[in-house]
Amino acid sequence: TNYAAIFAGGNVGIGTTTPGSTLTVGGPVNLKNYTVATLPAGVQGDIAYVTDALAPAFLVIIAGGGAVVTPVFYNGTNWVGF
Repeated sequence: TNYAAIFAGGNVGIGTTTPGSTLTVGGPVNLKNYTVATLPAGVQGDIAYVTDALAPAFLVIIAGGGAVVTPVFYNGTNWVGF
């Protein structure tokens, strides 16, 4: 299971539930690529990347129509950039 989460204190864990620093990546993380329009219905913590982001920003709902490749995660409501 791939997942990303933001924990108390601001630490971010990708593929781990115990981040020891600002960003901790556990492995292996096998990201799938999508366009914004083809992102699937998410389950909180899902991670992927999109190939057509328009001005992605941290924790902001991802918009398509651009040419930026960026990682995204599903926060339980929306796919957001990180």
